[in-house]
Amino acid sequence: MAAKYKKRALAEYGSQVLTEERAEPVKRLKLSSRHSVNSDIEIDPILNIDANSTERRIMSELMKFNRHLKLSSSDNLESSMRKIEECLKRIKDNSVKYKLIMGYAKILTTGKIGDISEKIKKICEHISDESSNKLLSAWLQAAELYVQTAQVDRNQTQQLLEVGRSTLLNSANPQVHVHGLALLALLVKPDSVEVNSKVFSLISSYSMSQDARVRCAAFSSLRKIHERGVKLDVSIYPVLCSAIRDDYEGVRIEVLKIMCLLSEIHPEYQVKLDGDAGYNRLVDDVFSRICQVINDVREPVRCLAAQLIGRMNKVSQTFLEQTLDKKLMSNMRVKKSSHERQAGLVASGEWSSGKKWADDAPKEEINTESVSLVSFGSCGAFVHGLEDECYSVRVAAVDSLTTLAIENHDLAVLALDFLVDMFNDEIEQVRLKAIGALTAISKHIKLQVHQLDIILAALDDFSTLLREKLHGMLQACNLATKDGLKSVINKLMYNLKKYPQDKRSILLTFKHLGANHPDLTLPLVTTLLHIHPFFDTPEPDIEDPGYLCNLVLVLNAAQHCPTLTPLLDDHTKRHHDYLKDTFPSLIPSSTSTPTTNNNKDDSLPQEAAQFIASILQRVKLSRKMSSASHINILTASCNELETISNVQESICDPANFTRLYLEGQALYEKIVRGYGWSHKTSQPGPADRSNLLKLQMVAKKLNSMFSNLGHQNQMLIRILKVKTLAVNLVSVVCHSNKSAKGECDEFLREFENILMDIPDSDLKQFSFIDAFNALALTDSKPGQVANKLKPLLLQYPPENLSAVPLQIKQAKAIIHEPTGGCETPLKCLAGLVLGIRMDAELYNIPDPSMLRICIRTADQVKQLSVPKRGDLVSVGGEENFRLLTTALFSHQVWSESLDIEISIVLYLGSKDNLVPLSQTVKVSVLPKPVRRGI
Repeated sequence: MAAKYKKRALAEYGSQVLTEERAEPVKRLKLSSRHSVNSDIEIDPILNIDANSTERRIMSELMKFNRHLKLSSSDNLESSMRKIEECLKRIKDNSVKYKLIMGYAKILTTGKIGDISEKIKKICEHISDESSNKLLSAWLQAAELYVQTAQVDRNQTQQLLEVGRSTLLNSANPQVHVHGLALLALLVKPDSVEVNSKVFSLISSYSMSQDARVRCAAFSSLRKIHERGVKLDVSIYPVLCSAIRDDYEGVRIEVLKIMCLLSEIHPEYQVKLDGDAGYNRLVDDVFSRICQVINDVREPVRCLAAQLIGRMNKVSQTFLEQTLDKKLMSNMRVKKSSHERQAGLVASGEWSSGKKWADDAPKEEINTESVSLVSFGSCGAFVHGLEDECYSVRVAAVDSLTTLAIENHDLAVLALDFLVDMFNDEIEQVRLKAIGALTAISKHIKLQVHQLDIILAALDDFSTLLREKLHGMLQACNLATKDGLKSVINKLMYNLKKYPQDKRSILLTFKHLGANHPDLTLPLVTTLLHIHPFFDTPEPDIEDPGYLCNLVLVLNAAQHCPTLTPLLDDHTKRHHDYLKDTFPSLIPSSTSTPTTNNNKDDSLPQEAAQFIASILQRVKLSRKMSSASHINILTASCNELETISNVQESICDPANFTRLYLEGQALYEKIVRGYGWSHKTSQPGPADRSNLLKLQMVAKKLNSMFSNLGHQNQMLIRILKVKTLAVNLVSVVCHSNKSAKGECDEFLREFENILMDIPDSDLKQFSFIDAFNALALTDSKPGQVANKLKPLLLQYPPENLSAVPLQIKQAKAIIHEPTGGCETPLKCLAGLVLGIRMDAELYNIPDPSMLRICIRTADQVKQLSVPKRGDLVSVGGEENFRLLTTALFSHQVWSESLDIEISIVLYLGSKDNLVPLSQTVKVSVLPKPVRRGI
């Protein structure tokens, strides 16, 4: 047996197995066109339903058809309406019918239906014949939707008016009433007086309906009538006075809005008060009644009341001042005191004879129901609003009080204590509103010491934004006493030690404190600067932040106080000369009283604008010179514009725009007039590559960083971008072996875009676009396109700027933190995230979603991070922002600390397509290895 196994093993070992090698199947690539997300969109969608379709299919097809309704043709819309009418006759489910009716109305609003009057007639017939309340309200909504989006002629208006009126009178369903009232309000026009009066009286009659939804719809319809240009009659005011106490909050909200509108239309109308108390102005009476609603049980009503009282700027001063007074009053009625009543009795000569019992009793009888122990009218309205339990009401009350007090000195003085108390609010948003309110009314008020104690306590807040807002408030406000200024200085010094990152804002605060309070600073100079009348004191360290703040305060005060300068020591004057160059924005040029020359300051921007115009004229004349001379003039002009942009801030943005465009012209001339352009070489020279990269960056900056350019300048920079793409295409085709398909497609795409934006009549103005368009190329091969472009680019250089508007705005960013230059590196574990605090100011950013924080490491790797939307705070305009965020950085182990470059850029689609907005800041970091084990 063993021999058999051995023999078999030897046979298997010696045998050879021939395996047939199978040929590997040829791999085939299946190319499929990429479908967009909305792949179900048809060019001309149609409603694919009929009378036999199921309800589920009808709902599905109807939703799909409504989504792409605007793409459908008029014929398909007509066919779809017929299908809807057929389905309405067969379907029994009211919910499906409701959707079909709304689809019917949306088709009518497209404006592509021919016989619209017949359709409106059918809608009116359906409204008249329909018995179901749900479908009746649906047809009313359909008519309402059509009236909102289309022009209705007189006949259609009359039909809809009649059918709407009959529906309201014949139906008892609240939903039918709601949609009927809304339809009638939309049929009102300013030119039809008779129709307006009928509709107004009909809608007003439903304001006393039993159903709260109908009452709310009636008042909402009255407000819509006013918005359509028909002024409301003041005769409805008594109805509003009773409806303001309605049980339903929606009614109260609508009534408040209508009362505010009436006070704007008829402010001087005399309203009779309760009893025989006399008359009152309508605006005062409305103000008083809205102030009463500040104590409503519902938060939305209280919030709206607090907002509305801030819009009423025609109210009498007495009523305004009573909003900050909590004394009880009798509903604005003039009441005589007991002393006045007894004095009148004595003056009448009626004396008690004693013959009759109780003949000296009071002649008047007081009704117990007329006596109330709660506040009426406008008394204490703002006090209640500022003390409300809901922060939204408190915010609205602060905003309204600020709006009224900005132009009212007496009210601002009264409101000061109440606004200061809001600094103790537990909600940060309310505290910010209170700070902004004091900043807005700063010209009317002076802060006392007891008020400063509350205000300065807010400087300990952890929020950077709140502290800087408070610094801005101290810069704008005036202090009443020397002790108050001293307490502010001490608190700011303590704040500087606690939050060193606030140094820039605190220095600016000291500058304005000194300029606004020179008389209060004068008695504090010797204490602040440690000046002794007999002995020389040691010279302070100029780098000490505390001494620097005091010096900024004193030097700015000395500019407005001639008697302060002789008190300063010699070393203080030397420090002044040093700080003029170090902090030119904080230190005045001279400690003597300045002599202002407003006419000279006003003429500087005009002179600078004339200078820019002269440069453009010189560049235009240099086109007739040789290429080298033209490039030299362009380069010299760029240097001059850079100098004037640094000197004159008012025209910095126009000067930078002009400089960049001229720099692009110079780079373009250097490329197309160079040796490499006329001689085909395998590789371009380093200078040509550098100039091409610079030209591409200039084109990106011009197209993304500037706004308010004007149509002509906008077209010039777009054409410069097209020429830059053309130059890049020619460079790739002539000086490299790689494919230029991508560059060619990008050039043709941009050329088509700009060609569509230029009218045929203006095409002759843009010679390069016209010349290339006249070639009518049928083939888009890169080589052929480059051969046609090369002579055109040489023949048609970029056009000159004809004029530069002074309203040009440039997008830019200034990074305040990190400052850079620190020798101590920031350490983190390799592979983990390091947070770097950033503080930057952004100007003229139209689209904040394009902002990125770019971190460039020593190995030339770019890391982009998107700042959170909450870290961008709008300041001084819609396009100006303050960025307070944390830049995130991560890397592997480094053997030693290296600098990383942090900047703020605009992201244009890829990491290679970035436009820098700020200067780069270098920060030293050191990713350390992770220590494993113990």
